[in-house]
Amino acid sequence: MSNYVLYGYGESVASNVVRLALSEKQISYDYKLVYLESKGDHLKDDYKKLNPKTLLPTLTVNEKPITESINIMKFIDNEHPDQGSILFPSNQDEEFNKLLDYLFLDDTKELGETFGTTGGGISVPVLGKLLCKRSFFSVCYDYLKNHGVSKRKPIFVMVRMFGGPPPGLYKKMMFFLAKHLVYTENYLNHGKTFIYGEEYSAADCLLTPLLHRVQEMRFHGVFDANNFPNLSKYWDTISERPSYKEAIINYETGEWKTEIEKLYGDGPNSYNDLLWSEIEKIR
Repeated sequence: MSNYVLYGYGESVASNVVRLALSEKQISYDYKLVYLESKGDHLKDDYKKLNPKTLLPTLTVNEKPITESINIMKFIDNEHPDQGSILFPSNQDEEFNKLLDYLFLDDTKELGETFGTTGGGISVPVLGKLLCKRSFFSVCYDYLKNHGVSKRKPIFVMVRMFGGPPPGLYKKMMFFLAKHLVYTENYLNHGKTFIYGEEYSAADCLLTPLLHRVQEMRFHGVFDANNFPNLSKYWDTISERPSYKEAIINYETGEWKTEIEKLYGDGPNSYNDLLWSEIEKIR
């Protein structure tokens, strides 16, 4: 049995971040699956004792919990400095910290303000379908009473009420997604292999799940070299690393795939054309 136990969910962006970091650091761990919207496991008392915010993931080390993906990455990088990839380079500077801030899902920021918060915004159609597996009363009671982040409580209730994004929200998310894709494409003009340079880092652990979510939500053409050559090249590199399959693909629960197929069939996201319209306005 490992000293490390990770509590996570397969399609959770934040859980993917930490699983990538553990894979890149070549660290073994035990895994506890915690279902989110469809079952509300994260809102139950046993998990709240580990993580009062009721967020995923949580890493326990000798039964002591560490929360927040960046905190977990810093911990394992400090504990295993000579093992696997160095996630926080010794030459990290203000630019590196700004990059992490831009890619991290930070609840103090508004939805869409950063790439990290936009990842949550574009996920809402599936979150709504998963919430609808439970009664409206059950969701309202659970989230209003038990969720540890006050600003998220009414959001989940509203998404359950509409069965998806509230009117106008997803359209707004297309503007933000377009903005962040163009920004990331331009950032990668530095020509380096990874987002912060020639070596893999914590910034790649944060960016990879966001790009995976873009692909997962059927936004077609984003990784076409004719549209975003830098993003296309970066995605080819990052998705071919063993950690991508080990940490993301191998942990999918199948819940998301089922709901996405119901939403879009074999085609693109129904807002795909709007996304590209917004991209062309920004370029």
